[in-house]
Parts: sequence; C-alpha cells; structure tokens
Amino acid sequence: MTREQFLNGTQFYVGRKKYKGDSTYSYDVGSISRQSRSSVDERIVLDDYECNIIKTGRVGFVGFTFVLGKKVVVKYRFENLVEFIGENN
Repeated sequence: MTREQFLNGTQFYVGRKKYKGDSTYSYDVGSISRQSRSSVDERIVLDDYECNIIKTGRVGFVGFTFVLGKKVVVKYRFENLVEFIGENN
C-alpha cells in the first residue's frame, strides 16, 4: 500500500488476510478505524475506533491507544499494509 492510498482512506489488512471475515482498517482524519466483517459475505458489521495517529511519515505511521489505562504505541510501514479488495469496501 502507498502513503497516498493510506491517507485517502483505503481499507487495508495489517500483514495479510488471515481468514474470511478478517477485520480491515482505514485512516480517517487523525485516527484509524477497524471494520469488523461478516465471515459469510465480508460485509461490514461494525465500524469502530482503533487508535489515534501521532505522526504520518514518508514510509509509515505511528499510532497510540490506551489499554487498561496504559498507553500503547504502534509503528507500521506502509509497505506492510495490504489493500482490501472486495465488493463491499
């Protein structure tokens, strides 16, 4: 996936698709949301907040969220994100 695709809100997997109905993610104005999908037809069942974005760089992004009161920071490279290809994206 490219930086431009990420910033345009293209839905993606982290790594690769692991099973039918695997969750996808998308960027939207400073945060990442997770789309929980149906294992029958991969339609979106729930669209929910995943994390905030601290920085979007040339080759990746840095995000954070809180888990049980503790801040968790994640870093991903755009090259490790796989675009979701499907009818319902």
